[in-house]
Amino acid sequence: MAEQICPTCGCSVGADSYVKQGVKYCCKPCAASSQCQCGCCEAIKPEDEVKNK
Repeated sequence: MAEQICPTCGCSVGADSYVKQGVKYCCKPCAASSQCQCGCCEAIKPEDEVKNK
């Protein structure tokens, strides 16, 4: 089965998904206000990416 992607933020839809009008979102805030709060889309600063290598 293909991985489901949240139409609001683009992250994968997991066990804590929320369904609104037949569409699956990763979290309720994505479905309600387009403000993802599941922590999946926090931006990584370029210098942080280099430090983690």
